[in-house]
Order: sequence, then C-alpha cells, then structure tokens
Amino acid sequence: MTLTHEDVRQILSIIEASSFDSIEIRIGDVSLAASKSGPLVARQAAPPVSAPAPQPAPATPVSAPHQKTEDRHEDGLVEIKAPIVGIFYVAPEPGAAPFVEEGDRIDADTTVGIIEVMKVFNSIHAETSGTVVRRLVEDGAFVEFHQPILLIRPET
Repeated sequence: MTLTHEDVRQILSIIEASSFDSIEIRIGDVSLAASKSGPLVARQAAPPVSAPAPQPAPATPVSAPHQKTEDRHEDGLVEIKAPIVGIFYVAPEPGAAPFVEEGDRIDADTTVGIIEVMKVFNSIHAETSGTVVRRLVEDGAFVEFHQPILLIRPET
C-alpha cells in the first residue's frame, strides 16, 4: 500500500484537530508517526530472545500542550518560540524581504516567520507587541518544538 502526499496531509489534519498528542500508524510496510508536542522517540525493533531486556529510560518531563510561546529574559526581553518542529523561513519565498527585521515594531498578530512541515507552511505569529531585538535562528534552519526563534522587547 502507498500513501500519497494528500493522504498524509489529511491524516495530519485529523490528528491536529483531535485531542491526541501523538499517533503511530502502520499499514503493511508503511509507517507514519506524528506528534503535536515535539519529536517522537525512535522505536527499535524488539531485541532477539537471547538478548537481555533493555532498561527503560528515565522519564523526562513533557511541556504542557498549551504552554505560552514566550519566556522573559533577565533584561526584559521576550522569547518567541517555535510552536512546532520543522524548517524555519524568515521570508514568504526565496528572495523576498523578511517578515520582520531587527528594530521592527510588531503587534501580537504580526507574522514573524513560517515553519515548513512535510510541505505544509505554517505562519508563526509574534503573540507579543513590541520591537524585534534579534533573530536567533537562521533562514532555512531546522527548529525544535519550543526552540526560541526571536527576541522581542515588549511594549511598556
């Protein structure tokens, strides 16, 4: 069985609208795993019977799914964090002007970049009004869930 890009997009749309945090689907040789809160830990095939059973890894705390996307720095700056895992782009297309640059005044609904996941482009909004101080991620770089991408000096 083969899945088309449209099949995968529909599956991911259903998952995103659901209350599930992650899902793994296996159909024959095809395997699809997705998570809303961050990268999934790769699963390994079951060890041979003669091998000792692997020890479970210590549990690591998981962020709350609706945690705010900003953290304050000591000097009052606010981090704008990646809400999803993917490739971060500073502009809507190659060669275009960046969405925001250092020194730009932005509102909470200002698009500050896009993150591409499986050919789906997701706009990232500032969620804070203020002035862009610094971009922490280069154009085309892979970002992790909750990785800081911009520093903003909030309005006072």
